[in-house]
Amino acid sequence: MELTRLKANSQYRPCVDEKPYFSWVLTSEKKNVMQTSYHITVTGPEEVVWDSGIVESDKSIFVEYAGSPLKSLCEYRWTVTVTDNTGDSAVASSSFETGFMQKEWSAQWVRSPFPMKKAKKGTGGQNAAEYFRKAFVVKDRVRWARVYATCHGAYQLSINGTRPDDREFAPEFTVYSQYLCYQTYDITPLLQTGENVIGMLVGDGWYNCANFKPLSRKFKPEHAVLFQVKIEYEDGTNEMVVSDGGVTVSDSPVRSSDLFAGELYDARMEQEGWDCPGFDDNSWKAGILSGNDPANLVAQYGEPVRPVLELPAVGLTVSPKGETILDFGQNLAGVLRVKTSLPSGAKIVLDHFETLDQHGNYFNNIMMAEKIGRTQRDVYISNGKASFYQPHFTYHGFRYVRVSCDVPIRPEDFTAIVLSSDNEDLGTFETSRKDINRLYENTRWSQRSNLFSIPTDCPQREKGGWTGDIQIYAETALLNENVTPFLTRWLRNVTCSQQKNGAVPAVVPNTGIYDFFERVNRIAYRNFSPVGEAGWGDAACIVPWSMYQMTGNVRILREQYDTMKRWCDYIIMTAKKRRGKMKLPKEIDQYLWNTGHQYGEWLIPSQTVDGVDRTNANHIDTAAYCAPIFGWNSCKIIADTAALLGHKADEQYYRGIASKMKTAIQKGLIAEDGKMPFDMMGGYVLAIAFDLVPESRKKSMAGHLIRKIEENGGCLDTGFLATPYLLDAICKTGRVDQAYQLLLQTKCPSWLYEVKQGATTIWENYIAYKEDGTPVMTSLNHYAFGCVDDWMFRKISGIQPAAPGFKEIVIAPELNDAFTNAKRAYMSEYGKIATAWDLKDGKFHIEVDIPCNTTAVVNLPDGSSYKIGSGPYTFDCDVKQ
Repeated sequence: MELTRLKANSQYRPCVDEKPYFSWVLTSEKKNVMQTSYHITVTGPEEVVWDSGIVESDKSIFVEYAGSPLKSLCEYRWTVTVTDNTGDSAVASSSFETGFMQKEWSAQWVRSPFPMKKAKKGTGGQNAAEYFRKAFVVKDRVRWARVYATCHGAYQLSINGTRPDDREFAPEFTVYSQYLCYQTYDITPLLQTGENVIGMLVGDGWYNCANFKPLSRKFKPEHAVLFQVKIEYEDGTNEMVVSDGGVTVSDSPVRSSDLFAGELYDARMEQEGWDCPGFDDNSWKAGILSGNDPANLVAQYGEPVRPVLELPAVGLTVSPKGETILDFGQNLAGVLRVKTSLPSGAKIVLDHFETLDQHGNYFNNIMMAEKIGRTQRDVYISNGKASFYQPHFTYHGFRYVRVSCDVPIRPEDFTAIVLSSDNEDLGTFETSRKDINRLYENTRWSQRSNLFSIPTDCPQREKGGWTGDIQIYAETALLNENVTPFLTRWLRNVTCSQQKNGAVPAVVPNTGIYDFFERVNRIAYRNFSPVGEAGWGDAACIVPWSMYQMTGNVRILREQYDTMKRWCDYIIMTAKKRRGKMKLPKEIDQYLWNTGHQYGEWLIPSQTVDGVDRTNANHIDTAAYCAPIFGWNSCKIIADTAALLGHKADEQYYRGIASKMKTAIQKGLIAEDGKMPFDMMGGYVLAIAFDLVPESRKKSMAGHLIRKIEENGGCLDTGFLATPYLLDAICKTGRVDQAYQLLLQTKCPSWLYEVKQGATTIWENYIAYKEDGTPVMTSLNHYAFGCVDDWMFRKISGIQPAAPGFKEIVIAPELNDAFTNAKRAYMSEYGKIATAWDLKDGKFHIEVDIPCNTTAVVNLPDGSSYKIGSGPYTFDCDVKQ
């Protein structure tokens, strides 16, 4: 037996400022292996701070630390010894570091002395990034050194002219007033005896972006830095270097940077050696000390945004309009790295975009892009030297780049740098069908593009943390990458953003224009208090519950419990307080959440025109069924969570509310003939998927769902909120064949229509092009409809959890004549689960791998079933075709 994948707080060797938890994976060449005990010790600089003793348990994930208080800014080593049911034992060690456990910062905030101008729209209209530097002396040989740093803005840190890592956009996007991350850097190899310099290049980032900066008059837009360096010398002494009055500030060649408009970089303003010893900064200005309030500072939880891939240009064309256009063959989120050798003062202009128009010209599919300043344009002005240029504080969603330059260009001088939160890859999936494989890859690319510090909707138009998108997609995200730290950090910001009345905003962090629109919605819908929308605010319950289901993470439920409760209380209060439009009896209507501002299903294909949702214009209120059903679902989730955590009174209360909501849905929304309000496909999907249909009406409602599919030419017609449940709802009616037909449909609207049209990511809207090929104003990089991957993993490859975290597993592929083989591997919290099957001449063969410390049931197509433990297995059976 061997122990692998040792993690603290779901990360390898992290820096933490909270009580950690531990996880590990058992591997063995033996079969049917189960852990019988574990023993954890945690050792600090001076002593053992926790010895769990031998614990008779099979628990190997999310094991909570229960030792002495951890000291700040220290290294800790943890060791776990495990025994199994075969008598084997194994031991392994890893480590973690601590940040400021008691927020005991001695550093001072230092802000720029330069006034901030009022930003203008478009590239070049924003504030310049600024250089911050401080020189300090290292007196002896260094054993260990760390920098803890953050800023107001976005920064790149360097020590003696070298960046200690390749992260971008630190400190990333959070609710800064309550939750500002600091980053930890190992700078041991970068220090030298004598003079050293810490440098920080600081731009606006999300902090002072017009789209995201707070509406509050108290907001201070100036760039500011905070850093603290801890140095341990080989002789055992320590030293601290902090941001203070010794920090100086200067202009930088980044003349303007904006997440949407792009960056203007003037290489003629570079100051060579600015972040190195010996540089003369006498002309620089002293930074302004701005106090020391560490209340909102937290160690960054989760992997940083960084370059994850590089793509070369695959083509260079001249459009009918005479534009020089580079094609990178893949829609992505990122920037370009450009090799330049231009005369001093010469410009190169880079316009990033997702799709060509119907004639092959540049086309910006961001509605009113120029008017609102979302141009995705980077401008580089040469200083006459050969160099490489890569933007610093912007990123774009693009496949194509229009290049404007006075001299001819070479495609080999341009490289697309793919940026993403660097979450660990957990899965693979492949079938005998190339189009399905491409659909899977498209989903992975959209996930890569939109898990970008926060879960965004798209990387070009909005870059906002839309709650509805991630609640739709959370389970699929968890099956593709280790997003536990990423989602945990975001959920903490959901808590920060939750309103006093329990409402959860549609976008988190809820800043800038999104805060403005939320306030407008209060007035427009006569709420006059903060509002939350069904299917969007429900992320407060659905996302942590999805995390628990996919990983077995109870800690996230405990942490988010109050937020979940307050959201459900908001739903209950809103339903009871206001009457709906359907004029239902009060005893029914008070348990139906059907008032206030709602988005409804959102982007139903038949109700979408040129990329815009037109349900309200067509007098179709899909919120009439979406809101009550999602309200019931959240109340059911909090009841189940309360039961899991042992909150019996809460469980009884919310279980009772959920039961009354279910009855109200059955009496108020489901007609005797099984019809749902407005006879929309999504209404039937949600009612069936959530088991809300009375037994006497199940057959008729199933008939209505199939009828709607047939009326739509065998195509789907569901929006954001219903699509995740569409194929499962069809399967529940007994029509697995119909679910496969819908998956494999290539007419518009369908998943494979996008693939057939050459899509390389998932579109926001199935109808992204008009019949003549004209693109509409819609994003071509939204992961939401990629939630179909979850269904494909369960039904095609056959892997599904039978208990939270895949502690118990079901292997049960649902065969279809369109597929002759499929394989899937997924690194669960307990280890790798894998299936690989093929079907030939009526003979079905499957190979299965089950991780240690789990059990599985394998259901074969011939009806036979096998209970197995860990290890590799093969099964064969005959299949009627």
